[in-house]
Amino acid sequence: MFGYYYNKSLRKLVVGFGTLFNNIYVSHDNAEGANTTLRVPITYASQEKFIQRLLNPSSITEGTRIENQLPRLSYHINSIVPDPSRRRARFSASTKFNTNCQNPANEIANEQPVNVGINLFIYTRHIDDMLQIIEQIMPFFVPDHIIKLTLTDGGDPTNIPIVMISNNITDKYDGDFNNRRLHIASFNFVAKSYIFGGVTTTTAIQNIEVDLES
Repeated sequence: MFGYYYNKSLRKLVVGFGTLFNNIYVSHDNAEGANTTLRVPITYASQEKFIQRLLNPSSITEGTRIENQLPRLSYHINSIVPDPSRRRARFSASTKFNTNCQNPANEIANEQPVNVGINLFIYTRHIDDMLQIIEQIMPFFVPDHIIKLTLTDGGDPTNIPIVMISNNITDKYDGDFNNRRLHIASFNFVAKSYIFGGVTTTTAIQNIEVDLES
């Protein structure tokens, strides 16, 4: 409708959020030697899809079936809502000049403030693994955690607060004793981000002529 452009603002937010949790570890006690430390992998997937992958092992061949190793993390975006309280003038634009105001310059249409809802899920087999992961996450959101991202090409880095809204822990254990036990914790976050308009090229004003005799 208004011409194609793609700043990848939301994609950069998804990647930036995921990197917050790519250094989560759990430690398992080993009575015979040193403790075993495992890094918890994270992927972009909804809770329902990931649970199906955990409960239904995939098949490489007819005689070989593989289960996903626990613990694991997943996350996904669930909502993108405009935030009028952070909105500026409707038709204003920001201009980013090169060094010493050399031409050309990038003119970026005014941003649209948005609140992006993101769910983070934790899947573990042992409750102690769950508690270890939660302790590595919650202390950093008091009440928010700020990440800095460059949301447009040629733009300035933007501070994006991420607020933890709620959390919940459930225990999925249906069927007989041979079924796999699964502890699930879910966290709801809101990232106060921005979506920008198209980036156009403009020129700098280098000379001004003033007629003082008029």
